[in-house]
Amino acid sequence: MKKLLLLASLVLGLFMAACDKDKDKNEKPQPTEKDKILVNYPWRMSKVTDLSGKDIPINLLNTQTQAIKQVMDIQFMQNNVTKAIDQRSKQVINGGTWYLIDEGATLDISISGFAGKFGVEELTNSRMRLKSTMPVDGVDQETIMVFEPVI
Repeated sequence: MKKLLLLASLVLGLFMAACDKDKDKNEKPQPTEKDKILVNYPWRMSKVTDLSGKDIPINLLNTQTQAIKQVMDIQFMQNNVTKAIDQRSKQVINGGTWYLIDEGATLDISISGFAGKFGVEELTNSRMRLKSTMPVDGVDQETIMVFEPVI
């Protein structure tokens, strides 16, 4: 009788452990502090610098980067959707996805014309700095794209 009771307890324990594991698989991960900051408001590119912090003149940047700076704001949403919004009309002009990966060290963005993995150098409520390699005056160079919140 004791063996039967012990066996029943063991089976019940295994069953409950399996249920807990299934429950964990269905739960969505909680947003990190960086996730929360990123989705607070749209972001507008204010400048592009070299790694030492020196501003790069806009006329030396390619047309895609110029358009990001002069035309669009980037809105990151909680469901990992991102939208490019026209600064003047406030209409959505493009969209895609975003993910913070590598424990928040990399921002993976996929929007037509603005896609890639960008190193997160800084992400606060007042500034976002993303490291990237981009053409500057026709030559690929490591740069920092500086964004500020649109409030």
